[in-house]
Amino acid sequence: MTSRQLLLIGAAFTLGVAELYHGVLGGAATLESDIEHQARRVLDINEMTQVQAHLADRPLSRTLILSGPADDFQRSELVRVLGELPGVAAVKWDPASLPVESSVRPYPQAVNQ
Repeated sequence: MTSRQLLLIGAAFTLGVAELYHGVLGGAATLESDIEHQARRVLDINEMTQVQAHLADRPLSRTLILSGPADDFQRSELVRVLGELPGVAAVKWDPASLPVESSVRPYPQAVNQ
């Protein structure tokens, strides 16, 4: 066998083992579950209970999709914070999940005594 044939056989074997691990043996499902649990913890700590996070349909892309009510500031900060989770390559908001208006509450006026 030539070195080129050995290289091709080695590459095919490596791809086959990777496919088995991530598919049949459940490596992708474990990765997806771990990332979604970490994201849920971060959302709960930040009291964003109505926001949902799930990994994209292709777990190996490691893209976290967010949906739910959040204003522009919350959306940008969640992308930043969740993007720092181990195993997350990118964070995106679901296009169907529109931003909500932030309600600005004025400070109560000081009472003169």
